[in-house]
Amino acid sequence: MTYSESAEGVEITKKRAFQELRRHGNCRAEDFAEFLEECGDKETYMASDVLRWLGY
Repeated sequence: MTYSESAEGVEITKKRAFQELRRHGNCRAEDFAEFLEECGDKETYMASDVLRWLGY
């Protein structure tokens, strides 16, 4: 199973999504703003959407 496949169907909180962004080097305020603009400002996200935004 790939990293991306393991995320299919998994819902994560905004806090966890931001942790993943930081883990992948997206630490600037602009990175978080871009993520929110593209994915929406929600309480939860599909993990697969976060990975797609990160380029996986």
